[in-house]
Amino acid sequence: MTANSIERNKERFDSLPQDFQRAIRTSDYDLELATIAKKYKLHIDQSANLEETLAKFIFGEIESSDLISEMESKVNIPRDTAVEMVKEIDQLIITPIRKNLQDIQSKTS
Repeated sequence: MTANSIERNKERFDSLPQDFQRAIRTSDYDLELATIAKKYKLHIDQSANLEETLAKFIFGEIESSDLISEMESKVNIPRDTAVEMVKEIDQLIITPIRKNLQDIQSKTS
């Protein structure tokens, strides 16, 4: 995983609002995702699928109500593990990106 893992799909990333792009770039997305993958002892292919599934979620291609089942099927993990992983993703990745976005928007208003 790289610092620009979401940015690899440039066309999708560029379609995001500038503030959202900045919020993602200033997060520790890649480090936190690597920490989660290591904690759950994911294989390389599972880690790549985790990263892709999360990117699809961030780009709005996966609804939040479907994220657990997507993690379960795409990352090939048991449902209880998917539930725990999604909780951590929310806490360690989504919430910080949201906070970065709020901070950026409060500075520009």
